[in-house]
Amino acid sequence: MFISKKNLGSTQARLLGASALMLGTLLSPTLSNLPTNAVELGENKTFFQTAPRLTRVAAGNAIADIPDTYQFTISLPDNAGKPLQAVTITQQENLEKIKFDLNQSSAFIGDSFAGGREISLANIGGSQSDGANQVMVTFDEPVLPGNDVTVSLKAKRNPQAGGIYVFGVTAYSAGENSPGLYLGSRDLRLGGSD
Repeated sequence: MFISKKNLGSTQARLLGASALMLGTLLSPTLSNLPTNAVELGENKTFFQTAPRLTRVAAGNAIADIPDTYQFTISLPDNAGKPLQAVTITQQENLEKIKFDLNQSSAFIGDSFAGGREISLANIGGSQSDGANQVMVTFDEPVLPGNDVTVSLKAKRNPQAGGIYVFGVTAYSAGENSPGLYLGSRDLRLGGSD
């Protein structure tokens, strides 16, 4: 069988690419469990050592067109390396935008509707008029590693159009110029009639 140098080169490249893909697949679970150190990004930017997790998104009552409370729980691991200073909650594009009464926002230590020790908020802001539909909540005192924190947002009303509504959450570590870490998104079935 005759193999040209051109075919040999592309075969080697395919084998190398496949080997790298297999190695990455095998190593990624192992590497994600290794201890990490604080990440210094330069220009006084800091990041979490171990990422916080978005553990719960819930609504008090999913019935259409009534006021409701949405809760977003973030778990900050013991080895996070940095406290949690702020979170941004963004509603992904959908049939309806949910309008929040930012003055009714709150946060507490814990992970259930029963609530825990309240955390005072330094700032609540957001962009709900230009299509972004996001709310940024800044804690007066950063949340220390090893705690769960729940942010409660009061919706002026649940959507009338029933369906799945998706919310993404970004966490910001304490310190100046934190670039933020996207924790992922969760969905809620809201609106419509039951």
